Amino acid sequence: MIDGIENFKKITLFVGEIGSGKTEFAINYGIKIKSNGKSVEIIDLDLYKPYIRLRDLKEEVEKFGVKVITPPDEIKRADLPLIIHASKSCIYSEDKICVYDIGGGEGASYVLRQFPEIEEFPYELLYVVNIYRPFTRKKEEIIKNIYDIEIATGFKISGIVANSHLRDKTEKENIVEGYKIIKEISEKIGKEIKYVGVREDKISLIMDCEFKDIVFPLKSFIKYPGEI
Repeated sequence: MIDGIENFKKITLFVGEIGSGKTEFAINYGIKIKSNGKSVEIIDLDLYKPYIRLRDLKEEVEKFGVKVITPPDEIKRADLPLIIHASKSCIYSEDKICVYDIGGGEGASYVLRQFPEIEEFPYELLYVVNIYRPFTRKKEEIIKNIYDIEIATGFKISGIVANSHLRDKTEKENIVEGYKIIKEISEKIGKEIKYVGVREDKISLIMDCEFKDIVFPLKSFIKYPGEI
């Protein structure tokens, strides 16, 4: 199980289809780096309109000592490519670690075309997958999505995050099934499985699994209707 992140890059970008859990993973990733004593900014570049975006969680997330960069309040509901100066300032701050939450799917990923300077710094582009969400239920769909996002962004995806779950109804077999599918994809296209995302309250289910050493415990920030 991942207790701390040691080999993190200056810049980490999370992409994935809508509902993959990339926003929640980006939040947890940034908080875990902050626990190493680093100055961390989590930047909201989600230009689509899913149920919840990082900007909706800003106040709660910042209680953990990270800084959340979002569009100004007067335009935070806008869905235009409004790339504010603060979205790039982290890149050029020597003492800051930058975590980017990119919008869902190929279309939203085009925003990274406006950040060519990222290639001047050590970075990782991680693709988050939940096989129980639309557009990522089949291996062929996932592989196509990965290649489409690489074309859209102009960057190569360096690793995959297996993040399969059914929220509170998640069982061990759901997590294991998601891992097995991502493992097959990883072997086929040569992209590393970087982490397996598992909610903190589900960790006990998978401690005997082969992937236990790359399990990334996730604190739940996003609540859907009917959840406590």
